[in-house]
Amino acid sequence: MTVTASSGVGQTAATSSSTTKSTSKDQFLKLFLTQLQNQNPLEPMQDRDFLMQLAQFTQVENAEEMAHTLQKLQTLVTSTQATALLGKQVIALPAGEAVPVEGKVSAVRFTADGVWLLVDGKEVSVDSVVQVNG
Repeated sequence: MTVTASSGVGQTAATSSSTTKSTSKDQFLKLFLTQLQNQNPLEPMQDRDFLMQLAQFTQVENAEEMAHTLQKLQTLVTSTQATALLGKQVIALPAGEAVPVEGKVSAVRFTADGVWLLVDGKEVSVDSVVQVNG
């Protein structure tokens, strides 16, 4: 059985960063607090406007929680794919190298930087796998 992937196993388009997520939440809170600080005390914000903004804030929090859950799901899928490669013959093209690495996957290592495979004595990212032979 031969499986090929032009973009590599485990490679995803999800490049959302936690910085972006926290920035949008921070921006919303800053805007919300600035609005509250600068409102006219003689004409305070209507109750329904305030409730609408609180609902928007809840939506932002829920969206962030969903993004976090999706990130965890992506990590789990990548880990599962990498583990399934144990004992398989793979060809990987590590970033920055012109010569592909070919061999049997003998180990899988999970780090904060990603998932790594030990192929023919060399450590390659699971994202760099371009072909799997069964």
